[in-house]
Amino acid sequence: MPELSPIHISVPKTARYYQIGTPNPLVRDVWVVCHGFSQLAADFAVPFQPLEDDSRLIVVPEALSRFYLDTRPGHSADSKVGALWLTREDREAEIGDIVTYLDTLYERILKELVSHGVNRDQIRVHALGFSQGGPAVSRWAAHGAAVVDQLVPWAHGIPQDVNLRALGERRPKLTIDVVYGTRDRFIGEDAIEEQRAVLQSSGVPYRMHAFSGGHSLNLVMLRELMAE
Repeated sequence: MPELSPIHISVPKTARYYQIGTPNPLVRDVWVVCHGFSQLAADFAVPFQPLEDDSRLIVVPEALSRFYLDTRPGHSADSKVGALWLTREDREAEIGDIVTYLDTLYERILKELVSHGVNRDQIRVHALGFSQGGPAVSRWAAHGAAVVDQLVPWAHGIPQDVNLRALGERRPKLTIDVVYGTRDRFIGEDAIEEQRAVLQSSGVPYRMHAFSGGHSLNLVMLRELMAE
């Protein structure tokens, strides 16, 4: 029998996101922050709530795919649900969907700000991705229409399919801040040094930030990044 080939179609998809802060004439920084594997946006948003500020809008999109965390049959109303950005299955199509999703969200937020008298050239866009959210925002910065000023991969390296040199040429004002916990069981010293070497060779301005902790966010580090 002949091998079957996939056929792709684009269909409407309802996505949800959360927003910390209110669009107003004072907003100058938009933070798009993407959760990690098996998290939901509402839970991921909680550590960002103390960082609310009139000049800052924090947007927390949820990945387009959800699943039950308990793999046993017989799910109930108490069964926990998580979301994920990507699997290896039909990977290229999913990457395209992520980029389109974040671009659509970006345009929605900017239109709201423009309606409050904020010019697009007044806004700095920051993309922070925790764990699996790191590759999501990295690919968005590389392939999306959005002009990302600061890329923050947190607890995950920038994926190898992102051409950092090309990204730097496309976005010459981009800066990259890599954040990791010193006790993160998923990130070893070898991986950190490999990421440092890749960034050094790319020519893109970057900084490495380490905090005392594991595979998690860190409020002190978040405050430092957002205060700049």
